[in-house]
Amino acid sequence: MENATEELVARKAQLVIPDTESLGKLESMEKEFSLTVKYKSKEDWARLENEPLRCFFMGTKEIPNDDGEMVLCGVFISKKECFIAGGLTLIESVRNLPEKTPIEITFRGSKSNKSSKGSTMIFEVERLG
Repeated sequence: MENATEELVARKAQLVIPDTESLGKLESMEKEFSLTVKYKSKEDWARLENEPLRCFFMGTKEIPNDDGEMVLCGVFISKKECFIAGGLTLIESVRNLPEKTPIEITFRGSKSNKSSKGSTMIFEVERLG
């Protein structure tokens, strides 16, 4: 048993360096996809108004808002980024979809709320197939 443990430790400590050719190409490679999960704010959506955004819905996650309250958000992955969004009408549209569902989201603007302060962001969401 002791030899198996030593072998496991030796494997974990092994460092594999890419070949010289791959290392040489590293500096000239283009960025393809951001792995940093970003919250898509109202301002971010405003810049995309009426422009369809295709992505995969990856489920929901609760995150704290600016006041520390937990808010249900959707997790999405597009061709270029991972993002989280918390617009109520968007979440209501996707919350019952299975993970990895391909969708198209189009932000259509905001409407003022009559009964409360602020506005509601309007999204059009379509399932792709």
